Amino acid sequence: MINVEKIEDIKFNIKNFEGPLDLLLYLISKNKKDIFEISLSELTDEYISYLNEMNENNIEIASEFVVMASTLLDIKARKLLPQLEEDEEEEQISEEEILRRISQYKIYKEASEKINEMYKINFGSFVKSFEKIKFNKKIEYTGDKFTKQDIFETYSNILFRNQNKINKHAKEIEKIAVYEKYTVQDKVKQIVGYLNENGNMVFNNVFNSNCDNIEIVTAFLGVLELGKMKQVDIEQKYLFSDINVSRKNEAKIDIDTSTLNY
Repeated sequence: MINVEKIEDIKFNIKNFEGPLDLLLYLISKNKKDIFEISLSELTDEYISYLNEMNENNIEIASEFVVMASTLLDIKARKLLPQLEEDEEEEQISEEEILRRISQYKIYKEASEKINEMYKINFGSFVKSFEKIKFNKKIEYTGDKFTKQDIFETYSNILFRNQNKINKHAKEIEKIAVYEKYTVQDKVKQIVGYLNENGNMVFNNVFNSNCDNIEIVTAFLGVLELGKMKQVDIEQKYLFSDINVSRKNEAKIDIDTSTLNY
């Protein structure tokens, strides 16, 4: 049973609730009781008192909260009044049904909070675990039998078709193709030179859309390498915001980049 001495003297901390079940669950949790050990009659008093408190503070009450209040009062009234013959056509919600809904809502809410926590930890992505795929090892061919000559001719036809697909100008294309290679060692030198001259840099501004993806990734590895060597401080206030890199000490950075194994 909920220990409530004076319902009218209770002061609630007004907060937002997703719905009436969320409010009911909050009231139950506040009293540290199991859902099915709660007296719905006293829970109804707390629920109504909370709505009155919201009304006094000029907080708009959604219609679903009012509907739940009338349902709780109807259940309480039916428990206090003498039992009459029920109208078979009118379906009434019982106390057990309300508690069952609260219990079900609690399960969904806890699962939602757990998923939300996983979402934050994994930066908004979820990874499905690997599954073992079972194959039926028993294979039985039921078609026509092939002779060695049939297999040879089929294989020869495949080689002939592939030969025709080969680009005859492939070697000429290779001559005009330009290959750019970026190394972490080179990017560390570039970043050290920039920091020694300016003291700090915004990574996103120095390595921006004018650089290709390979150069940006290589430069970022260079920043991480300098951080690992305790030469720079790296700061990013929130996800996808600017990455600020600054010299750890006032003195210029002096390192031997030839020791980098990249």
